[in-house]
Amino acid sequence: MKKATNQPTIFSIYAEDKKGLVGQVLVHFNKRSYEVISLNVARTDISDLLLLTIEAVVPADDLRPFTGRLKKIVEVYAIQTYADCLKKTGFFRLNALALNSELWLMIGKYGAFISAMGKTTFVVSKTGTDNDLDELYGKLEGPHLLGFCKSGLIVEESLVPFEEL
Repeated sequence: MKKATNQPTIFSIYAEDKKGLVGQVLVHFNKRSYEVISLNVARTDISDLLLLTIEAVVPADDLRPFTGRLKKIVEVYAIQTYADCLKKTGFFRLNALALNSELWLMIGKYGAFISAMGKTTFVVSKTGTDNDLDELYGKLEGPHLLGFCKSGLIVEESLVPFEEL
């Protein structure tokens, strides 16, 4: 694998929804041993049109030619690349014993919310950058934090009208 000396790049790819499309796109990343950090596939309001959001480490010198190769995939209509501006949703599973007034204040301060509640655990969710999620993780870390994951979303600027594709 190539050394990850560059910052991640976000690829917003509008493409026709065809069987095997995601695999076909990822083959290009795998051939060059580019690290894929996150992948999100979302349907759009236009029938048979998908928005793939891929966060990957691609060397700056390779970015333009690599994007050109991705554009040659028949089903791909448009590609935009962005620097680190991808928002993600973090999910923090906590022991119910952690639920107190101090935690409620922290959840509010960080713009998070409780998204699920069980008998012995609950889940706090927050949408933000990696730094936002890491900061909240640091505050929640301890014996009551039972699990954590984050899910990539999209870059808001990538939502473009179909006429511009």
